[in-house]
Amino acid sequence: MHCVKNTVRSKRSSTRFRALKHAILGAAAMLAGCAHPPAPKPAIPIAHRPVAPAWGEAAKRELRGVVARALAPAIALSYDWSCAVIAQNGVLLYADRSTHAVTPASTQKLIVAAVVLARFDPAFRFHTRFASAQPPSNGTIAGEFWLAGSGDPSLRSDDLRRGVQKIRAAGVRAIEGGVAVDASALAGPELNPFWNPGDVNEDFMAPTSGVSVDEDTVEFRIAGTTAGQAASVRVKPQSSAVSYYGSIATGYADDVIVAAMGTPGVFRISGTIPPGVRETFYLPVHDIPQYAGAVLSGFLRETGITVAGTPRTGKVPRDAYTLWDHPSPALTQLVHHMLIFSDNHFAEQFLRLLGAPRGRADDAHGLAAERVILKDERIPTPGLHLVDGSGLAEANRIAAITLVRLLAHSDSDLRGNALYPVLARGGLDGTLKWYHFVQASGRVRAKSGHLASVSALAGYVNTRHHGRVAFAFLFNGLRDQADRAVAAAIDRIAQR
Repeated sequence: MHCVKNTVRSKRSSTRFRALKHAILGAAAMLAGCAHPPAPKPAIPIAHRPVAPAWGEAAKRELRGVVARALAPAIALSYDWSCAVIAQNGVLLYADRSTHAVTPASTQKLIVAAVVLARFDPAFRFHTRFASAQPPSNGTIAGEFWLAGSGDPSLRSDDLRRGVQKIRAAGVRAIEGGVAVDASALAGPELNPFWNPGDVNEDFMAPTSGVSVDEDTVEFRIAGTTAGQAASVRVKPQSSAVSYYGSIATGYADDVIVAAMGTPGVFRISGTIPPGVRETFYLPVHDIPQYAGAVLSGFLRETGITVAGTPRTGKVPRDAYTLWDHPSPALTQLVHHMLIFSDNHFAEQFLRLLGAPRGRADDAHGLAAERVILKDERIPTPGLHLVDGSGLAEANRIAAITLVRLLAHSDSDLRGNALYPVLARGGLDGTLKWYHFVQASGRVRAKSGHLASVSALAGYVNTRHHGRVAFAFLFNGLRDQADRAVAAAIDRIAQR
C-alpha cells in the first residue's frame, strides 16, 4: 500500500482502501476464468501523444518562474529535494537539483512498472496450479496434492476455494497424501532486510513469496455485539496456521488492537468496539508456503475431500498432472492496480519476476534487470541506489532526472505510451484522490510517494498550449506542505 508509516496496525485507516483494492482485483480475477485463454488484446489501451507546439524561450522562462514560486514553500521546509520538468520534445523546462538523488518513496514503482511492461507481453498472465503425480483414480489422488505457485501477486484465498470446489465437482473425494506447496517460482527472503523492522505488523510490509495468498495477509473481522458482551471475532480465511489470544469487549470506546506476536501466525487482540460497529484489520502472515498449505488443506476438508497428510513444501514433479489452472488478470491490469493503489506487494513480486530471465527470481537479479533496461534506454541514473521494488526502504535513492527521462522515453515510444494509461488520474483515482488540483484537475496522470518524511509525485500533465510534459517533484522533509506546493506547481504548468 501507500507507504505512510504507523506503529501498530490498531487503526482501520486503510480498511476501506484495502477492501476496494480486493474488490476490484477480485472482479478482474473472476473475469480471467480458469483456463488458458487465447492471447487477448492489452486490457488497457496504449496512449498515443498528440503533436504539441514547441516551447519558446519566453514561455520557458515564465514556466520556470511560476514553478519555482509554487515550490518555494516546500523547498523551505525540506532538507533534500530533486525536481525536473521535461517537454515532449525532450527539452528540460525546469530543473532544481534534478541530478541529485533523494529518497523517492513509491514514485520508485514507476521503474518496476516501466521495466516489467518492457520485458513482458502486456497480455502475460501468472498461472497457479493444482496438480498431482498421476490423474485421480476412482475419486482418489494417490500421493501429494500440489499447489504450484507462479508469483501471482493477485491470487486470493477465494480463488483457491473456487478451485477446490471445481475438483470436488469433478469427482475428487480423497487425497492419500497431503497438500504440498511449490513456492520456487520466486526466490529470496520474505522480507527485504532494508525495510524498517518496526513496520513488521503493517499490511503494507507483507512478505514476498512464490505462492502469495491475499497479498500474504489475513483478515480479522471484528463486530460489536451488545454492550458488556464480548465482540465477535472472525478470521478470514480460517486455517490451522493462524491463532489468536485475548479478547475484545463491546462498549463505547473504539480502541481495538490486533497485533502480531513473535511466533508466525500468532496474534493478540485487545480493546473495545462500540455495539453494531464492524472493523476489518489486515495483518501480514509469514512462512507463506506453510500458511498457504494450511489454508488449502482447510478448504479441501471444508468441501468434503479427505486429506490424509499434513502440509509440506517441495518441488512439483516436472510431468505432474494439472487438476486446475488459475490465470491472473493480464499484466497491464496488474500494473494498473499496483500504480493506482501504490501496492508494495505487487511491486516486490514484479521485481523478482524480472530476475527470472536473468537466472534467479530474487531482488538482486530483478534490480540488475532494471539497471539494464535503464542503460539500454539511455536513461540517466545519477546517484541511483535501489534496494527494493516498491520504494518502501528509506535507503533507496533516485534523482528527478531519472524519473522524468523514463516518463519521456515512454511518451516517445512510436508504439504508444504503455505507462500513461496505467497511472492514476489526479484527484480521481487511488492515492491521487487526496491531491487538490484545480486547473490541472482531470489532466494529470501520476504516481505519488509518501514515507514519514517524503512527499513525491511524478508523472504527466497535459498543458493548455504545449501538449504533455513529464514532471518529477521529490521532497524529503515536511510532507503536507510539500503536497500542497506540488499540486500548486502542477496547476501552474497545466495553465501554460
